Amino acid sequence: MARKKQSKIASATWTVLALLGDIAKSPVLISWVLAIAGLVTLVAMSVPKLRATRVSAANIQVTFNDPPVWLDASLLVELQDVARLHLAQTTVGREGLIETADAMAATGWFTKVNQVRWVSDNQALVDATFLIPYAKIKDVGGEVFIDSQGRRLPTRIGVIVNPKYHFITIENTLHARPMRAGLQWNGGDIADALKVLHLIYNKPWIFQITTIDLSAWSSDASISFTTQTPSRLKWGSAPNEEHGLEALWEDKLTRLHWLHTNFGRIDKGISAEFDLTNTAEITIQ
Repeated sequence: MARKKQSKIASATWTVLALLGDIAKSPVLISWVLAIAGLVTLVAMSVPKLRATRVSAANIQVTFNDPPVWLDASLLVELQDVARLHLAQTTVGREGLIETADAMAATGWFTKVNQVRWVSDNQALVDATFLIPYAKIKDVGGEVFIDSQGRRLPTRIGVIVNPKYHFITIENTLHARPMRAGLQWNGGDIADALKVLHLIYNKPWIFQITTIDLSAWSSDASISFTTQTPSRLKWGSAPNEEHGLEALWEDKLTRLHWLHTNFGRIDKGISAEFDLTNTAEITIQ
């Protein structure tokens, strides 16, 4: 048995040697073998090379998943540039995408950066949730946007929000702005102002109000509006925190609706002071 097995191995060996001898005698066969070997080598080398390739920032296209309509075009370009620079500094791979997502989160414009991914060899998509401006706060440092929860948005040299959108400015706050974007503004005065703003935010006459004044809040928790005319409307306490004989928030809204319907403006179009806390001052007929 052993001799038969050795005989078969010897026979197979001579067959292979004979085949190699035939190939060596044929230039055409040699060319085909070398071409196939070269193609296999090239493919094997190109895969790790592609994974290590860096793309120039100028050649990278960055898009955001459903960017908000309020966002000014210049700010959108600025955020795209942040992503481009980080994507260009790293190889095309998972690690670079994670680093880019961290860089986007560090800008302070997002509540969450879900993912950054390549959609082609030079196109990347950023899936992130923006902090949405809800109002402006004016302090000694100027104006800064906050969201509906009172979280501060970043500041920049240049426009943040498309100018066609209207935002009420909150003035005379008790506390200074948070040190960095994403942090909530301290103070019960801001909390009360936002409670009132939530009530009136979608009303048809909201565009007539320019500011919410908190100068009297520390003494009697009272809030006032300033209109475009200009006029001053005393709103009073935050909703559901009315005291004494103060009109309830439902009554205040009813009176503002009545003024808007009958005069076209909640201040009747005259420069005056109106006290919405007093149910007898604005009589609905």
